[in-house]
Amino acid sequence: MVQSGSHDPQKMLFALLLGGLMAAGALAQAPKGPAPSPTPAANPSPAASGSKALKLETPESPEKVVLKVGDQQFTKADIDYLIQNLSPQAQRAIASQGKKSLGDQYALIVMLSLQAQAQHLDQSPAFLQRLAFQKKQLEAQAAIEAINQQTKITPEDLQQYYTAHSADYDEIMVRQVVVRKKPPEPKPDPTHPTPSTVPGFSPEEAKARAEAIRKELVAGTDVKTILAKSKPGDVVIDSEPRKIRHGGMPPNMEKVAFELKDGQVSDPLDVPTAVVIFQVISHSRLELKDVTPDIEKTLRQQKVEAALSDVKKNNPIWMDDQYFAAPSRAQAGPTLSAPAAQVPTKP
Repeated sequence: MVQSGSHDPQKMLFALLLGGLMAAGALAQAPKGPAPSPTPAANPSPAASGSKALKLETPESPEKVVLKVGDQQFTKADIDYLIQNLSPQAQRAIASQGKKSLGDQYALIVMLSLQAQAQHLDQSPAFLQRLAFQKKQLEAQAAIEAINQQTKITPEDLQQYYTAHSADYDEIMVRQVVVRKKPPEPKPDPTHPTPSTVPGFSPEEAKARAEAIRKELVAGTDVKTILAKSKPGDVVIDSEPRKIRHGGMPPNMEKVAFELKDGQVSDPLDVPTAVVIFQVISHSRLELKDVTPDIEKTLRQQKVEAALSDVKKNNPIWMDDQYFAAPSRAQAGPTLSAPAAQVPTKP
């Protein structure tokens, strides 16, 4: 039954199914492997005296015909395989609506396909051109998938990368102090004087306040005592130190913070909206086992990109400079993207 509203679930599923079929076309044309043998169910434990033995359900055969359209028939394995290769959105729609909608819409697609063949629509120049282009896209995607499968990351690769980039995995426990600066205020109106409610100090006052706080931190003054001397919002201090990994701060701040030794307090750092101080409590470094997934993903991406570069080197490209010249005035327009190089974290 079609639900009321702006979105028709049947039409939406039909669109998702068409999109999923196009995306999974290469997989659907690939030869199927043998269906996995169903795992036999364990025998039930003996029932109590006088009770009947439970009847075990026999799994449906993958070769069972579940759909017929004209003289074409489709097995359970065919439809299951179709569902597995649809987009996640289409799979969710099928899971919520059941397979009946899928059967209806897929049968309609098959019927329309048969009609197109009967009317020789599949032999038109426009159709053949589109088919040839889609074939190239599917072949390119298959090549990308093959490169991914052939790319291996060894323990030696991981160790070598970790050693060369060990500083990237440094962490610090740091407390940050922010002394806010007031933004420039509009010229006051003498006829309507209003007190300023914006927190912060003038640039000169902020520098002086930050230097005073730095001296107190070096002397070991408790942060609560320091905060008690300022209006709320003027000064912000981390009550507890935070763990920050290399690359987790703006470069100018990171350089200052990561060069400090344990227990040291930085000189005030002047930034556009505040004056900042760092107090480093301790340093540490993540172990290889903790960052292996990140390194593996990085190395896999690098190897895939290197493989694609080799493909380009082995296939020279020539372009007509006049035809492919950039427009005199850049305009936004459609672009043709290369097949996505989806890089899994593991082969």
